Amino acid sequence: MDIQLGTNRLRNTNGTFVAHGKEQFRIEWVDDQQKLALTMGVFMPTGTEVATLKQNAWETNPNDRFLLTSTPEMLKVEDTTLKTTVMEIHKAENHTVNIPAAKFYTSKGTLSEISAEWWRVGNKMELTGIDADLEGGGIELPE
Repeated sequence: MDIQLGTNRLRNTNGTFVAHGKEQFRIEWVDDQQKLALTMGVFMPTGTEVATLKQNAWETNPNDRFLLTSTPEMLKVEDTTLKTTVMEIHKAENHTVNIPAAKFYTSKGTLSEISAEWWRVGNKMELTGIDADLEGGGIELPE
């Protein structure tokens, strides 16, 4: 799967994003259902997990704080308390997904943001215009 994050293109990935040695989230294309699926832990700036999404179904989501909107070709997770987009994913052509917007925290409270121009992780990384082949592996966020 190729993933477009702002102006960055990560080719040939397995759709898994890893932070601090653990899976942060995973994007999948479910062939038999012809839809995108997202598995993701949602964390606070303290690193406390506040919601868990498994293949588009909430396992935990106290007070329905987070809203998942999905169509076969688009997913959007919104924080109804902070009125922000946690993750937005669109299916594109040729096994590509586009993440035009995201704002989420890792399990250690590091902020990761994606905009139309860049992908930022804490104060450790800002990527703009990167094109990389990950040879079937996952995407590692910096510590």
